[in-house]
Amino acid sequence: MGRINLFSMKIISSLQNSHFKRLKKLSNNKFNKKEMEFIIEGVQEFALAVKSNFTINKIFFRERKPLNFDVNLSNKIETFYLKKKLFDFLSYRNNSSKLIAVANKKKYTLNSIFLKKNSIILIIENIEKPGNLGAILRTADGMGVSGIILIDSKINIFNSNVIRSSVGSIFNLPLVKTNKEEAIKFLIKNKFKLYNTIISKTSKNYLDICYSGNVAIAFGSESKGLSDNWKSHPGKEICIKMKGKNDSFNLSVSVGIILSEVVRQTK
Repeated sequence: MGRINLFSMKIISSLQNSHFKRLKKLSNNKFNKKEMEFIIEGVQEFALAVKSNFTINKIFFRERKPLNFDVNLSNKIETFYLKKKLFDFLSYRNNSSKLIAVANKKKYTLNSIFLKKNSIILIIENIEKPGNLGAILRTADGMGVSGIILIDSKINIFNSNVIRSSVGSIFNLPLVKTNKEEAIKFLIKNKFKLYNTIISKTSKNYLDICYSGNVAIAFGSESKGLSDNWKSHPGKEICIKMKGKNDSFNLSVSVGIILSEVVRQTK
């Protein structure tokens, strides 16, 4: 555990400061998508990123408040103190946040997925909303999922909305962007049983399925579901039988419902 004394650090108080300008650019998700760095806000999220070996380049603190960390910090990391008005300009959390860090993005591959006995992976095709992805990450992390595969996704996985809604879970498991062909090869090679979430006359209630071995569950986009291209590869079709008047759940809710049953049976 290290204690950092902010009073010995450089104080940034100008909107024209080069470090502040860089932070402002990185906080723009469109700009950030093309960069190799991204922003982490919050002590908990920062600690999880460090624990998962993300490279931290700079740390910016709000106010003159020394903090304790349960992580080891390199002396090479640049640390600064931001005036309250500058910090609040960048922060999504107003007065609740005390730290903003700049880190390097990680590039995950299918080989990054944590394979183990009875592995569970999620496959999400064409996901559109960063907040939904963050919520899915949080659920998957809590239930011990080995990794998430994003098919044909245009989402910046280090979007601030993804990080915030995942409450740092994005740093705890591999999030792989790839295409259908590579994903299917991975499933076959590692003997995964594929379950496609589809509402159709032939779909089975997810509660009526016996899950065992390595399990992959595929979900489609919020608006269109799984594409015909993905469904062209054989997999068991499962769905949630709705009891009320509404005909669907939010994507992240559907993931949580089905995943909880798979985990109950396999863990």
